Amino acid sequence: MQTRKRPSALKTIGTALAVALLSSAVDGLANAAQVCAWLAESNQPDGVRHLDLWLQSNADIDFLIKVDGDGIVDSSGKSNSPESATYSLTAGQAENAWSFGSTLTPPGMIDEIVELHEMPADVTSDAPTALLAMFAFQRQIPEYETTPPDTLAKKQCVSLK
Repeated sequence: MQTRKRPSALKTIGTALAVALLSSAVDGLANAAQVCAWLAESNQPDGVRHLDLWLQSNADIDFLIKVDGDGIVDSSGKSNSPESATYSLTAGQAENAWSFGSTLTPPGMIDEIVELHEMPADVTSDAPTALLAMFAFQRQIPEYETTPPDTLAKKQCVSLK
């Protein structure tokens, strides 16, 4: 007759602790805020190409947004409207976070970089804050393009770090 060993109390507690930690880690990943960004392009009168940056999150979040890049580029040069500002998103609500327009004579390109950073402790401080997410909106504009495609309007989604 074989005798079965009873698991030690320490081993049972260790296993229970490991399961609890794993469950907590999975919960944390499932509950991490996800942010989606997309850039809508449109033609405006007088040859102006207009850009609208849209953001949406599955949670209420506050952050510092930085918009940079070469912007709208054609043979006459680069045109952009860099921004650095605090911003708040409401869960489930898409918001137009930034807009910019400039004259465009194709060929050219769109080059916008959007960074979301931790909210600074002091909004007047220039001290760097941790990067939470980054989105790149870049495409070439062919010479004979008359209507912008929806290439940049496809949602890019990331879970915040």
